[in-house]
Amino acid sequence: MKSNGDIVPFLKQKDYIMVNNDLGGGSFGKTVLLQDPFIDELFVAKKYEPVYEEIKEKFYKNFLDEIKILYKLNHRNIVRIYNYYAYEDIFTGYILMEYIDGTNIGKYITEYTGIWDPISLDDLFTQLIDGFCYIEERSIIHRDIREGNILIDSNGTAKIIDFGIGKMYEKIAQDRDSLVAVINRTDLDILPHEYYKGIYTSQTDMFYLAELFNRLLQGANEQDLLDFSYQDILVKMMEKRPENRYATFANVKEAIGKHDFINMEISQEDKNTYQTFANLVYQTLTSFINEQKFNYDADMFIAKLEKALRHNLFEDSIQKNADVISSIVTSAYRYNNKVDIPCHVVKNFLDWFGSSTTQSQKLILANIISKLSIINVEEEEPELPF
Repeated sequence: MKSNGDIVPFLKQKDYIMVNNDLGGGSFGKTVLLQDPFIDELFVAKKYEPVYEEIKEKFYKNFLDEIKILYKLNHRNIVRIYNYYAYEDIFTGYILMEYIDGTNIGKYITEYTGIWDPISLDDLFTQLIDGFCYIEERSIIHRDIREGNILIDSNGTAKIIDFGIGKMYEKIAQDRDSLVAVINRTDLDILPHEYYKGIYTSQTDMFYLAELFNRLLQGANEQDLLDFSYQDILVKMMEKRPENRYATFANVKEAIGKHDFINMEISQEDKNTYQTFANLVYQTLTSFINEQKFNYDADMFIAKLEKALRHNLFEDSIQKNADVISSIVTSAYRYNNKVDIPCHVVKNFLDWFGSSTTQSQKLILANIISKLSIINVEEEEPELPF
């Protein structure tokens, strides 16, 4: 019987079948395609094996960091990691991850026609913003945004891959980046201002994502078939000076929501349903504590509002306004429970929201979040020892 703290070894060897011994690679290793014969699934194995022996030990920590980063991430637009094998005594190892059957973003946009492609350019862009917003919320920067590191699978799902030189950071840190020569690329026509300061932040990820998307749009084969709606947002994302860009990827999401909401055909009845609900939430939420964090998941939003209605099935009004606020706000907050939120208002809104398209749901939720984001943030008083 093992005690707490004891090592629990799993000694059974697990074997895989080599399906493709060369999926590609780069300066830091290669990738192959394996099949697990037990569950009959395909996996990509990435081996850390730098071309130059003299850098093998130096960059091994980055390989281990990639494992730590990927294990923290669980998002539809980010490649999943399933297992890893680290051989620290010889500075090598393997990462076993999701196999993505598709094409890279360079080929996808270059050959885009909009007719047979599984997703529109607008959808591709918003998926990527969703993924990078998720990364940013977890204080991670990718630092290697290139054509080969963004894939689109056969179902039209964008996948961000290769966090080999990604980094977990402290939000207050602005130190020079030790990999500035590797992650900033002098061959581009335009470079971000922070390139010259040796700094790389989440806003730099934003710049390189926009620069890549814009460059691929300009090089697309069928220019007259491009159906991209967010060029103005793209231009702001790749401003040379970071202070002229959006401050965060969450701000980009808000800009997309406002952009599409303005261009949507909205009836007066739609406006009334939205405004009645959104205004009541705004009135009852008095302040955020320390930070603003929101729920962008429409399914979770629906589930929490349904739960609030179930808990007030025999009431005329919501008894605890926090049940409604928490469907949108995920950080700490203060609220006024004296504001009356009628149950029929919540139900009318929920019926309308639930019958909307997926894209419309994202826009509606983004607009509520934009409305709430102007509410004051209070810094909590520090706890003194005595």
